[in-house]
Amino acid sequence: MEEAKKTVTIIVNGRQKDWSEKKISYTQVVTLAFEHPHTEDTYLYIIDYSRAEGNKKGSMELGDTLKVKDGMVFNVSETHRS
Repeated sequence: MEEAKKTVTIIVNGRQKDWSEKKISYTQVVTLAFEHPHTEDTYLYIIDYSRAEGNKKGSMELGDTLKVKDGMVFNVSETHRS
């Protein structure tokens, strides 16, 4: 019998999102934050997180993956490189 996946609630830019995977990637966070994220190299997404395991906080960069915890908060902002 397959174990049921545990769904947690994370907060992305102030909105509650259900998440059923144990980890989340930078790209997945951006996709949750923006329905149609820019894919051009001139755009950059800045992700700050808090309430992670051990009550840690920090930031994510492209390629990063984090273990998800119920109540974890992600703030994602978009910036344009000049």
